[in-house]
Amino acid sequence: MLYFLITYTIVLITAIWMTRIARRFFFRDRDGLRRIFNILDLQFPVSDSELTSMIRDMLPGVRKAVRLHLWVDFLFMAGLYPSIALLCYMLGEKTGMGIYFFWIIGALQGGAWLCDILENIFLLRKLRKPEPGKQFPTYSFFVYTKFIIAYAGLGVTLPVAFYFWMTGDFSSTTVPYAMALLAETALAVWLLNRVR
Repeated sequence: MLYFLITYTIVLITAIWMTRIARRFFFRDRDGLRRIFNILDLQFPVSDSELTSMIRDMLPGVRKAVRLHLWVDFLFMAGLYPSIALLCYMLGEKTGMGIYFFWIIGALQGGAWLCDILENIFLLRKLRKPEPGKQFPTYSFFVYTKFIIAYAGLGVTLPVAFYFWMTGDFSSTTVPYAMALLAETALAVWLLNRVR
């Protein structure tokens, strides 16, 4: 449980850091109007040409902020995917027959992490040289795969964890960790509201 608390803390700290960086995300459209965007706009563009034009329209300072955001995202990944995997492994041990299912979902988080790394590498290269290329379908595959695996991990673990807590089927040694997680989450939400 201690390792889960550490990885979760990394997730919260880097999420706050990335939110602060994302306040500088904007570009000028063809009419010269300032358009605010977020990292999801870069992850889910309609086409490679849309992504390329969005990056070309960024001012140098904005491009630098996006680059920093992507580098901090590598730290975020180091907290997120191990957190989901650890949660899968902890809950798998408690479920008995479902242990293999949770272990598989936990192991798949390594694949999601790899897809996220490759996605960031693609975007970092695109920021350096915003030209159309043939790798866009592969990039989209990495983005969708990462989200599907990560959300599957969260989707199967969080309800089960909630069930165990509501039924009282948990170890008393986990209570201080759960309180620390709640306190960290509340503090992070408060800080995120102040950062925006």
